[in-house]
Amino acid sequence: MEQPSKAFVLHTIKYGETSIILHCYTQRHGIRAYVVKGVRSVKRNKAFSMGMFQPLTQLEVVATSPNRSGLSVLKSAKITNPYSTVNVEITKSSVCMFLAEVFRSVLNEEEENLALYAFLEHAFYWLDSQEQIANFHLFVMIHLTKYLGFFPDVTSVNYPYFDLQSGQFSEHAVSKDCISGDEIVLLKQYLGIKFDRIKEVLVSSEQRRKLLNVLLRYYHLHIQEFKTPKSLEVLYEVFHK
Repeated sequence: MEQPSKAFVLHTIKYGETSIILHCYTQRHGIRAYVVKGVRSVKRNKAFSMGMFQPLTQLEVVATSPNRSGLSVLKSAKITNPYSTVNVEITKSSVCMFLAEVFRSVLNEEEENLALYAFLEHAFYWLDSQEQIANFHLFVMIHLTKYLGFFPDVTSVNYPYFDLQSGQFSEHAVSKDCISGDEIVLLKQYLGIKFDRIKEVLVSSEQRRKLLNVLLRYYHLHIQEFKTPKSLEVLYEVFHK
């Protein structure tokens, strides 16, 4: 049996007649997959409920060590930081659905990363406690790149072009993947700020949509396995009308 670990729920899929496979990002072990037995049964295991496994719910999990297929059996789970608003406000639950898909594409290490886990804990504590959250997903996607290894190099941040391929600002367009104009102005507004200043970034819904498309291009260029989240259109509906 492994030691207890904090975990963010990323995704669930049906497994057999009554069980699920639960994918999590854990504090101790990075990405992990767990078999949760009987949770979909009429006579389900009362230790678990499907409500515990909504995207980006924060749990403490105890499981068996992984078998040859990389799966563990979940023995116990409890919600550690229960949300007050995330699961009842459609905007916040849509953000969680979208970011959970992003995390599934980019978080693939099976080892602990305490700094990244602390960033995510702080991020979703902030999301749950705030009302104005329209900039949140953009902020998280930009600052997540610090932990993924391709945060923009701000050494020459005053230059008018940003090369999505190299992650550097430049005086001239050096590749077909350079952005400039409104797009670079938008990007710069989110660089160097912290959570307590997210609300100070005043942009329109159309500008947020434009920057999100830039960030998706940026992720595609730097992460080969990155997939555009299927919930993107839902996010557009709630934030980019």
